[in-house]
Amino acid sequence: MGNVRSLANKTDELAALVKDQREYRESSVLCFTETWLKGIIPDCLVEPDGSTVVRADRDKQSGKQKGGGLAVFVNSRWCNPRHITVKERICTPDMELLAVSLRPYYLPREFSHCIIVTVYIQPSAVAAQATDVIHSTVAGLQTRHPSAFIIVNGDFNHVRVSRALSNFTQYVTCNTRHNKTLDLLYANIKEAYSATVLPPLGGSDHNLIRLVPTYKPVVRRQPATTRTVQQWSVEVEEELRECYRSTDWE
Repeated sequence: MGNVRSLANKTDELAALVKDQREYRESSVLCFTETWLKGIIPDCLVEPDGSTVVRADRDKQSGKQKGGGLAVFVNSRWCNPRHITVKERICTPDMELLAVSLRPYYLPREFSHCIIVTVYIQPSAVAAQATDVIHSTVAGLQTRHPSAFIIVNGDFNHVRVSRALSNFTQYVTCNTRHNKTLDLLYANIKEAYSATVLPPLGGSDHNLIRLVPTYKPVVRRQPATTRTVQQWSVEVEEELRECYRSTDWE
């Protein structure tokens, strides 16, 4: 995840990273903010091999013509493209939001599916209004999908939404832009990830963040069950055979 500050001029670098570096090639999802993409740029020009992109380009409702934009790249080896559904696309003068539902090939049985919410809050945003949009959107998703694993990530700039997402845990603790932590990731379960810093994509002034799963499924946390099975000896088996031979089945 990270703020890429224009993706169109970094597609070759992204394709090379996905091809040559394990951290990118084996990532289930790549979430980018400030893509600066427009409708005239087709998906095929920005998609690395083996992935499907879901976009939310900035529109006129933001009050600005340039910048912004969100993109979520889903690894096809992790989730079939037919199991990707857009839940929300929101664009306001304060923020942009993209919510995507995913049903991957494997998921711990306690979760029905994943919902990834990617957010970009503008530096000039009114914090209260941006927070209200995030809170209402995530609360609605939780109400409709109570067993879903939900992630909220993106560039939050000066806005902090910890109170609005009180039942979520924030996992990014390293600096993401100079000496500040602007790019955050919240999840609705504890002990879900560990975060490490990756170099920026191209000339972006934000570091990328790699989230490595540390969650232990419930089935693996259950205590081991010991069962005793009685095994018959050879002598007992022979006695049983003799008993059956001598039994009058009539």
